[in-house]
Amino acid sequence: MTTPSESWQPLHDQLQFSDYGEWLDEGTEALVTNIAEHARAQEAASRPVRDSDYELDITHDADLAVYRAWINSDEVAILTYKIVGHRFVLLSTSVVPGFRKHGIATELIAHVLDDVRGSGRTITVVCPAVREFMDHYPQYEDLLDKNRPGVRSRADVG
Repeated sequence: MTTPSESWQPLHDQLQFSDYGEWLDEGTEALVTNIAEHARAQEAASRPVRDSDYELDITHDADLAVYRAWINSDEVAILTYKIVGHRFVLLSTSVVPGFRKHGIATELIAHVLDDVRGSGRTITVVCPAVREFMDHYPQYEDLLDKNRPGVRSRADVG
């Protein structure tokens, strides 16, 4: 005769689950998925913008509608814009070829967007570099003009 303890087998040895989705109802599984997506979005939204490899001096010439990044006395990058109503339309960002891939455009764009935020205005993105920046730093998405956001995110296109 077998005793109850001899016939007992742990449940996990009898059943095989590939993931929790097999034993969560659809509503609970969707909730768990939404919580995970929200956590990833929060992490991305709090990602600090990296500084460039150089110490930049960023100037704003409102008369010419341009922000400039300088290293010492050398102009190494510009971001042009146009003001339309209550919006900054961000047109283009250029970095001198020898200074590319050093975070200069990233720091310049962050500076411009911080200025726009401080002004209480919204933005329309025409410049692909600004759109790429915003894909990496979603904390700036709230600046987009709801009616005229401009270039769409890759996530919105696909």
